[in-house]
Amino acid sequence: MLFGYDDKIDLFKKLIENDDLAHAYLFYGEPETGKFSFASFLSRFLEHPESLDDTGILLDALVMRNEEGGTLGIDDVLRVQEFLYQRPLVSKRRTVIVDDASSLTREAQGALLKIVEEPPQSSLIIFVSSDKRDLFDALLSRVEKIYFPTLPSALIEEGLKKLYRLDKEKARKIAAISFGRFGRAAAVAAGKSAPSAEEEDEEDLLKELSDAIVKLYRGGVVKNQKLLSWLLEREVFIKRYKRYNLNMKLQKKAVDAVLQKVN
Repeated sequence: MLFGYDDKIDLFKKLIENDDLAHAYLFYGEPETGKFSFASFLSRFLEHPESLDDTGILLDALVMRNEEGGTLGIDDVLRVQEFLYQRPLVSKRRTVIVDDASSLTREAQGALLKIVEEPPQSSLIIFVSSDKRDLFDALLSRVEKIYFPTLPSALIEEGLKKLYRLDKEKARKIAAISFGRFGRAAAVAAGKSAPSAEEEDEEDLLKELSDAIVKLYRGGVVKNQKLLSWLLEREVFIKRYKRYNLNMKLQKKAVDAVLQKVN
């Protein structure tokens, strides 16, 4: 479900209209913020600008995803290469969406770098990831980077009422536990799943960190440099490695010890 990014829709429509699309992009930001949905929207718009119905098979789009949580390697890149070097059937571009770029092996990224450096004229590669650093510096420097932020609760509430016909109170409650991620809000609204206790602990901890960082910045960067550095590193660590089942209780204990110095 795509919602809340009208500015990006307008931007890419203009880029397509003016034939100014880059050959490679990185869509990055927090999980469930619509990165993959937007990439899918873009590939569909390129192929069928007159109809954005989600049904039907796209002829000029390929999604690369390791469904079993493994890696994408050289064999997968060879498939990408074969696909991109064919002429589009109905679109101006052949689009490859690499979902979860963190699953790319070093060798795969090296091979993709060669394609990005000398792309076929009609090619478009979109990398999707939660963290820019999932791409090596050489590859990262050659892609256009588009950030997908979390959304204000009020905007998510508006979307839930509009798209799911929820009453104001229910939409407000779901928006409050979505933590700015419309994908998560949509899943809850559709009756799929609510965030787990572990996920809520993680979000609570990240909010504490964010609040403390803002407070220290306002108190003076130079004066609070050491604490700021530690908190920023911890924030990045939790965001980057949460998929490896970090013990949030231990993380919170360590953070609380430092936050006592902030308060």
